[in-house]
Amino acid sequence: MKNMYSIDIEFSPVYECITSFYAYTHQKEVKSYFLEPAWREKTKQLLPASFAAELEDERWEVLHRIVLLAAQSPRKETVGEFLDWLGSLPAGEMYERMAPWVDSIPLNLGEIRDRSLRLLSSWNEHYFSRQEQAVLASLKESAGYLRERAKSIEAPFLIDEATNGIWIEPTESLKRVVLVPQAHCTPTTILDFYRGMATVLYPVIDGEIVKQNPVRQLLATTQCLADEKRLLILRTLAQKTCTLSELQAAVGLAKSTVHHHVTALRRAGLIRAHYADSTTVQGYSIRDAIFAKLPDMLSQYFYDGGSER
Repeated sequence: MKNMYSIDIEFSPVYECITSFYAYTHQKEVKSYFLEPAWREKTKQLLPASFAAELEDERWEVLHRIVLLAAQSPRKETVGEFLDWLGSLPAGEMYERMAPWVDSIPLNLGEIRDRSLRLLSSWNEHYFSRQEQAVLASLKESAGYLRERAKSIEAPFLIDEATNGIWIEPTESLKRVVLVPQAHCTPTTILDFYRGMATVLYPVIDGEIVKQNPVRQLLATTQCLADEKRLLILRTLAQKTCTLSELQAAVGLAKSTVHHHVTALRRAGLIRAHYADSTTVQGYSIRDAIFAKLPDMLSQYFYDGGSER
């Protein structure tokens, strides 16, 4: 492939600490994650009342900037190590580290650093540091597995495999992709593009906060296939890659409805979403491999006891 970008596969508890904080503060999105239904309420009980009250109105829109700093940090073996580094980072150096990548940088970087440091320190103390090591172990194992896979397949295919259907197109401007395992926002992939760089926090299902459910993939697949309009979308994509507008014309539904369908199909791994230098989807294509796996998924469920008990 021309203009192939490099890919770095990173594991650090810092990313998961940030992701877990994001999952908690974005209440509207938490329902779409694979966390247990009572996760947020149970987590709230661990927090001091004043901190929990503060987070009820917290939007923390600097998530992606903190992830970008984590990607550049020389100290992130532990959350505490990263927070010490962040606290010692002058506002001017923060600007220099982000300036090559971010078009718009707030003037109050010192305030953002101090607030982020305070929030993440409290979050780590009262919630994240108490998490079972099985969660981090599964993330580290996933990163190790992908590093081995990276030796035999090209970067776009590796990202597609890790994210269950996100395809990042090689372009002249994209130089580096940082691929990071995360659990709290599963099955969502947190994707962001900077100038010449992208960060991809891909979902991993394992550990205690997100328990492996053998029948979940089968249900996601069969439920998608049980809808006439989604079958029509799949048949259309089997012929060629299409934009959202082209799919809308093919199925005759409102664009918002088509977007809902393709989101479900993508999360089930049935289709691929293509991105080129931005978080706007450029088009969709079918993922043939999942259909080849369907007979095995059914056989495992019927004959190998793969049901949830």
